[in-house]
Formats: sequence, C-alpha cells, structure tokens
Amino acid sequence: MIRSELGCSCGIAVCILMIITCFIKCSSEEKPEQSSYGFIWYSLKWEQAMSGYESPKKVRYCFYPLGKGAMIQIESDTSGLKFTLPPDTYRLLVFNCDADNIQFRNMNSFETAEAFIPETKAAGGTTSGRIPLYGIAIDNLVVEANNGTNNQREFSPASLIREVTLDIKVEGMEYIKECKGQLTGVPAAFNLSKQEIVPDRTTTVNFETTTSAEGIKTNVLILGTPPKQGTTPPALPKNEVQLDFTLNDGSTTTSTLDLGNSIGETEGNKVNVNVSVTVEKDASFTVTINKWEVSAGDNMVIE
Repeated sequence: MIRSELGCSCGIAVCILMIITCFIKCSSEEKPEQSSYGFIWYSLKWEQAMSGYESPKKVRYCFYPLGKGAMIQIESDTSGLKFTLPPDTYRLLVFNCDADNIQFRNMNSFETAEAFIPETKAAGGTTSGRIPLYGIAIDNLVVEANNGTNNQREFSPASLIREVTLDIKVEGMEYIKECKGQLTGVPAAFNLSKQEIVPDRTTTVNFETTTSAEGIKTNVLILGTPPKQGTTPPALPKNEVQLDFTLNDGSTTTSTLDLGNSIGETEGNKVNVNVSVTVEKDASFTVTINKWEVSAGDNMVIE
C-alpha cells in the first residue's frame, strides 16, 4: 500500500516536472517571435519645399538591408510612415513619387537608383511641371526590435530640382508676337543615393513663355542640386538657350545663348537668367542679344 502511494506520488511529480519543462521551453521559443519585428515611426518635415509649386502627396520609402534580403518598398502620404520591419541595418531612400515629368529606374540597388526625365517629357514636348522632386538618402539606418529608441525619426527631404527663370527684356517688344525656346544640356538623370546628377546623361527641354509690354518670361524645372562646398562636384553639363521668336509679320528668327557651366555653378535652388534683347526693323527684322546674366547670390554678367 505504501509502495503504491510512493509510486503514484513519483508519477505525479514527474508529470509536474514535464509540464514545467514544456512551459519553459515554449516560453523560450516564443520570445524570438515576439522580437522579430521593429515598429518604426517616421515623420517628414518639408522645410525645403519650393514656393509657388504644388505640394507632394505621395512619398515612397525604399529600404535596402545591409545584409541579405531584397529591397522593401512602401508608399505613404507626406506626413510620415508607421510600419513594421525586421530588425536590421538598412540604407534608405525617401522621395515623393508624384513629381511631374519624373520617373524612376534601377531601384533594386541603393547605389544605382535613379530619377530621370523620359524623352517624351523633354524634347518631345513642352515641360510645365507643377510638383517638384524632393528626397533624402540615409546610408546607415538601424531598425531595432519592438519599440527601439532608434525607431522614431524625423526626416527633412531636400529639393532635388532647380528652378531656372528666363527673364528676357526686349527693346522693340511691339514687333514680337510670341517666343518659344529650348534649354539644352539639362540633366536627364539624378542618382538618388549620391544626391547628384548623372553627368553624362543630358536632354533638351522645350518651353513656352508669357509675354508682357517689357518682354518675355518663363520658368523651367531641371534635375539637380546647388554646388556643395568642400566636395568635388560631378562634371557639369554645358547649357544653351535657344529662343525662337515669331514676329508680327509672320517671320521667325532664332537666337542662341551659350551659358556654359554657369547654371550648374550658381548657388541656390533658384537660378535667374536675365537677357537683354533689341529688335530693330529696317528692310527686315533684326534681333540682337545685348547681354545676359546668370544670378543667385553673386551675379555673373556676360557682355
């Protein structure tokens, strides 16, 4: 009778030990599963938004794991992003994907990701973009498990577009009916990770102008950023402005300005190209370019 009770007690003790062991094992197996994701919360600050243009509405995030793994792409609105990611160290590209006349390619790699101007949006027609391109590149971004202290960040996308304003003062404006033109040497591609133009890829952008009693004016958006002090810039493309004038008698005449590297060398996101033109009427019309000036900060005048 005593042996039977002892055997029963031992059996119960063994069962209890097995239950405790199983519970500990299951608990230890569940812990990694609970820590397998990091909860990120990123906010965006649009301090560098260009005045006079529409605000972006769609933002794309491209996460590139430094270890193994494919790029993770997420789209959100312009306020920020709340999402979960595997804990890891990433490279990150953030940019608005609704910029006018801009598309994206080579996005599977952080180093090769590009924004570019499709040919149909450049030489094939008039460019009149209203939403500029903004973006930022983060080379080392740590996502911690659960609600890690590094998982809440604020980013300020920079302008990746420059506004070129052509302001043409015309003496003899009464003889001019309209003016159209082209800007050549415009960067056709922009490396999103280096945050700089791809120097060997250029295109021609057509533009129309508005006229007044004093002259002609237009704005053209081009890919690029101002020169950065203390860094070696990529080779700058040379720019030319071609102005096609239609005169009141129906005749046409073309004038060309060789701007050299002046646009790429000028500081600031806004570049002014001021031109002085004289139109004279004798037996025929003559259009003479007197001088031009590229300015932003320090002025450069060519006579």
